[in-house]
Amino acid sequence: MSNRIQSLALVILGVPVLALALVTATANADTIHVCWDGSGDYLTIQEGIDAASDGDEVVVCDGTYTGPLNKNLEFHGKAITVRSANGPDNCIIDCENEGRGFYFLFTGEPPEALVDGFTITNGREWLGAAIYCRGASPTIANCHMIGNSADGGGGAIACYDCDATAIVNCTIVGNYCGYLGGGIFCQRVGTGVIANCKIAGNSSGFVVGGLHASIPSGAADVSGCTIVGNSSVDPANCACALDGAVNVVNSVVWDNTPCQVEGGFVTYCDVQGGRDGEGNIDADPLFFDPDGPDDDPNTWEDNDYRLSAGSPCIDAGDNDGVPADVLDLDGDDDTQEPIPFDLGGDLRFIDDPDTDDTGHGEPPIVDMGAYEYQIPGDLNGDGGVGHADLNVLLSDWGCSGGDCPGDCDFDGDTDHSDLGILLHYWGTGWP
Repeated sequence: MSNRIQSLALVILGVPVLALALVTATANADTIHVCWDGSGDYLTIQEGIDAASDGDEVVVCDGTYTGPLNKNLEFHGKAITVRSANGPDNCIIDCENEGRGFYFLFTGEPPEALVDGFTITNGREWLGAAIYCRGASPTIANCHMIGNSADGGGGAIACYDCDATAIVNCTIVGNYCGYLGGGIFCQRVGTGVIANCKIAGNSSGFVVGGLHASIPSGAADVSGCTIVGNSSVDPANCACALDGAVNVVNSVVWDNTPCQVEGGFVTYCDVQGGRDGEGNIDADPLFFDPDGPDDDPNTWEDNDYRLSAGSPCIDAGDNDGVPADVLDLDGDDDTQEPIPFDLGGDLRFIDDPDTDDTGHGEPPIVDMGAYEYQIPGDLNGDGGVGHADLNVLLSDWGCSGGDCPGDCDFDGDTDHSDLGILLHYWGTGWP
């Protein structure tokens, strides 16, 4: 990892301090369960937060949460984790078009304050209709922010006057703002990272439909993101408007209107229309299914922006541009290694034997975009193709009708064509 990216990652989340804090907190922490059906310690999310102390974890059961104590949620300055039990698809905060999901206003939460694994939808506010941070530096991870609306800026997220901002593994889709930053609006942030995020189909009634980041005196990285289909009414600014030391790397910026990206420093990215910078390309990324199963590109939630075979984005990124795994997503206690997973939870650094390495670093080379291309014959997700995958395929032989674990060609069944694909890739991959 380059000194620049590693140093930035250390500054953003304070890896040594955070690691020590997590070890200390784990020894003394309580876990508080919130369940709408009465099976937990509390019925509402805010009650769980209010009962928590620094280092505690508030775990929210599956379900849809509505009402006054399940939105406009405040940490009150605590370094706690608030997470869903089983991920954002199963735990939804519905703001019912009044209020937002989480609210951090001059309460000084540190990066150890973590919002993890929620879908936040139907938020409606002036700024930050899903999450608003000002004078605080929480970490936002593994969240879906869909269909929120801000009259001012930040259809999903707004960050003001924050020492550090970290948004990791998030899906920010179909949000709207009336003025600036249909997806994300960040202003006067010290340091920041936006990594492994899909920012798609957001819009602005005025300028900057996707991402606005103004970092006048600090530095920020946008790494491994797919920024596609964002739009604004006024042609004065692109979908990504960057001011100051904002570095965009390993990302795909495509099909935005009125233009793609302005300002900042862009390297090893696929930018429609081209962009000066080392490693940049201008070529159709060959998304797997950009229209989704319904063949409608404007229904953003089901559009599949994974890379398909032959994509120019495969093995074309910069290994030095992958931030450190400060959240320890793989649970190996190594918070200084590069982030090991993509937005879909699949392994990063997968070598495609059918693609020449055009990126930077020692192979395997990371891909551009939020999703790493996975070798079709790798059925158990370990990054290689071998006997374990063959066992999966043979156990699934004859499956039809979709949802077949041995389906290598994604045609809904497991048969001889899938065996041919697996044998083609036999012995390849990483590790």
